[in-house]
Amino acid sequence: MMPVRAIRQLTRLRAFHGVVGLLYLWLTAVASAQPVASPSDVTPEFEDPFLQTVAEALSVYELDVVENLNDRDLVRQRIRRPRLGRFPDLPTGSLPGSEEIRVWESEYEAEQIGGLAILSNLGVDNRRGLDGYVKAWLTAPAEARIFISFYRKDLVWAQQIGAVANAYGYHIQTFFGGHVLPSARLYATAAQRLAIDSQVARRYHTEVTELVYLGKRVRRKSNSLFKENNDRALARNEPPVFLKETLGDELNQSTIREIIVPGGVALGEIATLPIGIAAMVYSAGSLHLVDDSGQNWQLPTLESKTLKALFDFSIRAGSIHSDSIVDIDAGGRVRISSALRNTDAGYEIMLADTQPFEYVPNLSVSKSVMIDIGVDWFVVGGNNSLGFETDYEIRFLSANNVRIAQTRVALEYEYESVSGTTTYQESWGQYVSRLSDNLDYSGLGSSMATVANYAGWIGLFRNLQEEDVPFLRGRYEFMKIDKTGRPTPAHY
Repeated sequence: MMPVRAIRQLTRLRAFHGVVGLLYLWLTAVASAQPVASPSDVTPEFEDPFLQTVAEALSVYELDVVENLNDRDLVRQRIRRPRLGRFPDLPTGSLPGSEEIRVWESEYEAEQIGGLAILSNLGVDNRRGLDGYVKAWLTAPAEARIFISFYRKDLVWAQQIGAVANAYGYHIQTFFGGHVLPSARLYATAAQRLAIDSQVARRYHTEVTELVYLGKRVRRKSNSLFKENNDRALARNEPPVFLKETLGDELNQSTIREIIVPGGVALGEIATLPIGIAAMVYSAGSLHLVDDSGQNWQLPTLESKTLKALFDFSIRAGSIHSDSIVDIDAGGRVRISSALRNTDAGYEIMLADTQPFEYVPNLSVSKSVMIDIGVDWFVVGGNNSLGFETDYEIRFLSANNVRIAQTRVALEYEYESVSGTTTYQESWGQYVSRLSDNLDYSGLGSSMATVANYAGWIGLFRNLQEEDVPFLRGRYEFMKIDKTGRPTPAHY
């Protein structure tokens, strides 16, 4: 039996806790009687200067501002009122591609969507109207060019955003209906792509990227709608993902399985340039560069649709991390980069890929591959023109006993764009002595001259992309080029 003293102590302790419990319940009741601010009633702090500027004013007009429209917790909530925000998969600098521009234009012309251009550059000449606005837009830095896409039923919200932004000193152009060209040109060069999220916008079925992303949640433990290895999914209809450095060289061992190496062409060099580049421009059917002093530099002549195909390949190659252009297997099945499929450039590269064994027919190897090993641009004379040299190798290879690709012999050439000629340099590899004395070295090199020419351009585009060189003037017209050409066959 418990002692009396212990019982009294326990009773006093219980009484004390009872008082504390009642006090806690009373405080809880008082607190619950006070109004609790909802997320919509609180103006958050944003790292984004534009959103931070307009957030508080827009909240007064029943419009929420969020930094990430795909935030998992946010998307779970029912939309009480429209939201303005960004997408994690469209960071600053994510300019629309050709297909995105085509879809956006189509929806705009059908009057299903509109656009709100917002420019923070103070150099806008309002006296010149839309022309002055576009000129200022194309010379503004990425952080100053904001474009908001919206569904047609959200036009009133777009107008409200425009009014608030204008009151804070931003320069505004609202587009809905009317001629598509001005709005599409701004959309094509928009470095910051936002959208208005609403119930009606989510219900609208469209392929416009910004509206497709509405209502989607980022993946768990990620800040993206896509898997981390999404480049594999992108590459499903491409030649095997292959980086040419994995093939090794005269001094370094190969690290890649022979079956993955394309029996074809792989181009992955980043060109060197003799000048600092401030911008690339497309006009009058050709590309030219602008250096840091504002001087224009002419580039070699190449058909516009071929330039577009090579530009698209450089973008595609970067997104899937692969240098492979074409692969023709032992059964004659052709796999070619989607960026070059059914283009004249793609067909010419595929055709060139069939030539090496015409010149070197009797080697005991399984496949050949052409790779670029250097692209160097140079000043041509004193007339503000540039040319380039492409160093490339035609390799013949087979697998060793653990199925790793081994270069049995490589023939090195140099292509020069001004003269359009190729020059044989040297050969290396254990099968050099097996090359025929009658081998037409010049003919073999010349059969790849077109590909070497294309390698120079791809190397240039890779350099400009790596250095984040602006391509705004003429970008819309360039991205609209129809690159379609000769069909590339599924078998050859």
